[in-house]
Parts: sequence; C-alpha cells; structure tokens
Amino acid sequence: MSVCRPAAGRFVRNRRGNITVTFALACLPLAYVIGCGVDCCRVAQLRSQLQASADAASAGSIAKASPGLRAAFVMMSDGPVAIGVADALDIFNMRMVGLTGYTLDSMIATVTKRGATLTAEVSFSAHVQTAFLRMIGRPAVTVRGASTTSAKLPRFIDVFVLPRQFAADWR
Repeated sequence: MSVCRPAAGRFVRNRRGNITVTFALACLPLAYVIGCGVDCCRVAQLRSQLQASADAASAGSIAKASPGLRAAFVMMSDGPVAIGVADALDIFNMRMVGLTGYTLDSMIATVTKRGATLTAEVSFSAHVQTAFLRMIGRPAVTVRGASTTSAKLPRFIDVFVLPRQFAADWR
C-alpha cells in the first residue's frame, strides 16, 4: 500500500503523460459511436432480410407453378385469391425461420385477380432491438417494407399442369 501512494502522487503531478489521459477519455465516446454504427448495420441487415422475404413471397405466390396462379386461372370473376395469400404468408414465414433479433408487428399479403392480371402485394412492419442506441432512448427501431408483383394470366394452360380436380373441368 505504501508503494502505491508515492506512485499515485507522481502520476498526478506528472504532466508528460497528459495525452494518455486525454486519449482514454476520448475513447469512451468513440467506442459508443462505433457501437451505434454496429446497431445501425444490424438494423439494415435485418431490414434487408425482411425485404428479401417479402419480395420472395410476392413473386412466389403468383409464380408459374403456384397454387395461386392455378386458382386465379379457373376463377370466373375478379377478386381476391385466398390460396395465393396463404402461399405468400407461408413463403415469408419459411424464409424468416431461425432469424432472431426482431419482432414482427404486422405482415399483410393480398393476391388479387383483375381481368387477365394477377397482382400480389406483401407489406411488413417490424421492431429491431438495439444495444447501444438504447442508451440514448432508442431501445428498438421500426423497419417497414413492401413488395408488389404482377403477372399476366396465360391465355391457355396445359391440362396436365393443373391438379386433378381442375383437370376434370377442362375435359
């Protein structure tokens, strides 16, 4: 203990190591800024993955071999395609399996037939938890996105592509 007192006294009186103390104090805000940058990158990465899932869901729900396209082809009138909506929700949820760090607030999918056009719209809203931004009052960041895909219904479709229940109607 007696060895520490003289050393502490010399440290306090010594002005040659002033840059070390200044640098140490400057490192605290610098570390915080770097942490906020990491938070922002993480939020951007999660938003990108959510957006990619929304894109896949809107495109996959009206793809050439999708149940939504088949159902829309045999519809006699315009309107929503329920099986396409269910397919879009399944695609979105399957792509997000295993991804953590977010809370999905809403995910809305619509698939609609209007004339010879089939349109799928998928939108989402989610909260992403933060670590460093929490210190300045931002415990979570809200991210939103949307995707819209349209496809023209084929004028003719091969009966062998359709499921058996629809193929009987075409004979």
